[in-house]
Amino acid sequence: MIFATNNQNKLKELQDIFKEYTIKSLKDYNINVDIEETGSSFYENALIKAKAIYDLTKIPTIADDSGLIFEELVDYPGIYTKRIENDAEKEGLTRNEFLIKIGKTLKNKNIKAICNLVYYDGKNIISATGIMSGTITDKEYPGNGFGFDSIFKLSDGRIVSSLSSDEKNKLSHRYQASVNLKKKLDDNKINGN
Repeated sequence: MIFATNNQNKLKELQDIFKEYTIKSLKDYNINVDIEETGSSFYENALIKAKAIYDLTKIPTIADDSGLIFEELVDYPGIYTKRIENDAEKEGLTRNEFLIKIGKTLKNKNIKAICNLVYYDGKNIISATGIMSGTITDKEYPGNGFGFDSIFKLSDGRIVSSLSSDEKNKLSHRYQASVNLKKKLDDNKINGN
């Protein structure tokens, strides 16, 4: 099975859950493509990527799309989370610094990290979603993890970047989506080979 990513952190998270599956990244297959995400939802973007990689390789594929949502701003940045890096760069900020700046303007600091995973094997389309809720911090807290981990505060006050990999893997949006997807694949007796 291919996980349509070159992000080794994401790959490791998925491999930790799908232990009895062999999951490789695009890099393992020397695939270097830029797939345009033209969908209007996390699910649609993940499906676009899964189908594109499957069509290229004919190997069952899992793809994800994920992002951060400010509750007060409804679905923003949502599916545009990765793309706001351009806006951040214009201001000389990293993406996380830019998100903190937005958070400081809001009364409601609640955020959600959402991950949608889609499995596609040319015939079956199986998807799963995971959501992690919390609040945005007012500064970065370096530590473990990647992505939003350093600006994401859980309801118990812990910053995600302060968690061990095992602790994070029991809470993260990608973990939840992965567990849900694995259960659906197992229930449908799909082994991904």
